Amino acid sequence: MAEQQDRMDLVYRVLDDQLVDVEGRRCGRADDLEFEGDLGKPPVLHAILSGSGVWYRRLPLRLRPIGERIFGSGVLGRDEIRIPWEQVDHLDTVIHLKAKARDLGLGKGDDRLSPAIAKLPRS
Repeated sequence: MAEQQDRMDLVYRVLDDQLVDVEGRRCGRADDLEFEGDLGKPPVLHAILSGSGVWYRRLPLRLRPIGERIFGSGVLGRDEIRIPWEQVDHLDTVIHLKAKARDLGLGKGDDRLSPAIAKLPRS
C-alpha cells in the first residue's frame, strides 16, 4: 500500500494546469508532458511542454486541419516551449515555477500585446 502513496496520475494532476512563474505571473498552461527513459524501465518526467504548437498535436488527426483554420497556422509547432521538470517549485491549484516566465521563454504573447492592452479602458 505504501507504493500507492508515492504515485500520482500526472495526466489528471498536471496536464492543462496553469503555469505561474516565481513572480506570480500566469504564463501559460501545461499542454503536454515529456518523459524519458529506457525500454523496460519506469519513465521519468523530463519536462512540461507549453504553447500552441503542443496542444495542436493532442487533436485527432482528422481535426487538425479544422484546428488550423480556427486558430491559424501558429498551431503548427512554431510555439513550443520546454520547461524542465526541475524548474517546477511545487503544485497546488496551479504549477508554481522557480524562474521568471521571461527566462523560461514563456509569456511572449503577453509581452507583445501588453502595450496595446494597457491603452484599453479599465485594463
